[in-house]
Amino acid sequence: MKNSRILFFCIVILSFGINVNAAAGMGNGTTSANFLKLSQGARPSGMGEAFVGVADDATATYWNAAGLAQLSRNQVCLMHSAWLLDVNFEYLAYALPINGFGSLGLDIIYLNAGSIYRTTEDPSGNYVSTSETASATDFEVTIAYAKKLSDFLGADNPVSDLSLGIGINVISEKIYNDSGGGVSVNLGALYYPRYETYSLGLTLENIGMATNRPEMPSIIKFGFGYRFALENAMLPFTEEGKFTFMENNATGVFDIIYDIVAQTARVHMGAEKYWELNKYHNIAIRLGYKFGEDLGFPAGITAGLGYRLTASKDLTFDLDYVYVPYSDLGASNRISISGKFNGKPENHYFEDKKAGLEFYRRGYAQLYKKDFVSALDSFAESLKRYRDYAPSYMGIGACYLSMGKMGIAMKAYSKAIALDPSNQKLKDFVAQYKNTQH
Repeated sequence: MKNSRILFFCIVILSFGINVNAAAGMGNGTTSANFLKLSQGARPSGMGEAFVGVADDATATYWNAAGLAQLSRNQVCLMHSAWLLDVNFEYLAYALPINGFGSLGLDIIYLNAGSIYRTTEDPSGNYVSTSETASATDFEVTIAYAKKLSDFLGADNPVSDLSLGIGINVISEKIYNDSGGGVSVNLGALYYPRYETYSLGLTLENIGMATNRPEMPSIIKFGFGYRFALENAMLPFTEEGKFTFMENNATGVFDIIYDIVAQTARVHMGAEKYWELNKYHNIAIRLGYKFGEDLGFPAGITAGLGYRLTASKDLTFDLDYVYVPYSDLGASNRISISGKFNGKPENHYFEDKKAGLEFYRRGYAQLYKKDFVSALDSFAESLKRYRDYAPSYMGIGACYLSMGKMGIAMKAYSKAIALDPSNQKLKDFVAQYKNTQH
């Protein structure tokens, strides 16, 4: 036996994560290319390694290819990770939205487990070290494509807000003089309803075949994302939330991950919050937790920081860092830099004045019939589509006034006046109400 078993055992641990399933995934020792389970991008990693239901940046190629369809600018992400036991991996992602065609994505992962001196065994069974080294490396490249169904079906189809994506992965692994690889497919779907702040994602990952290696680490993931204004997190669930629209500065995420090979499941969840220092500078904090880690409570924690520089209206740079502990094994430090350029900033708000007017007319008819609850919902739907339409704010005010909720009615009327200062009759009514309160 020329090569020490200890040598190969150590390298296998470094490269594939066998017996370190909290870091590299589940199904240890039964699948190849387990490095594909290492989360990519410092931003998603800081959010509990849960991003399937959001996937709104260049790393969507890794997390959920369907998310590429959300992007309106070119995006690039570079990440370096100082992982466990002197293992390092590098990540590059590039996203290219093409008007009328869809969105393309590319990502590359390179993992280097370092090197170790080769050991031989003499005829007496003694181990003898040599000057020769052995190393282990992993490499993956993915090309992805995504498209919104609304491009085929129009905006009014029930599934128009669904995006689909596909990624093709080419994988290569090498441990000393033993090598192998494989080809697999990732399938993704993202449902992000227009006029809403939640989104749902579903992926089927690493479906394919391997050469000179065990089967691929196939995984199913379901993700949920929710965007909100942290300072007014409960606003959407209040009466004022029907006609008040805040700038969403926080995101909550929740992923369920099912390992097909190991037949085990786990839950990841997290959140991020941005603070605007001024129009050029923003900072972010991210926290998350991965439930079910075998290494104990600390190993489930993720924590990250972010800084965003808005150089111009369509050019931004992000610097992100995440710290992920693995209990007695140490900790992972990852840092990434991203750029967004050559296009309009991503914005989920869709204005549809025609649909807004239709909901307004429906609300007015319901108000006339004194069906105030239904009328409120119709006026609220009108404002989701046409936020600057003063008559819909007046309709909401009239509903609350008829329901005896004068205070909330005045807030809606004030919004209408701000949008239509020429409405003197409404101004006089609001001024009269305010005078009676003094």
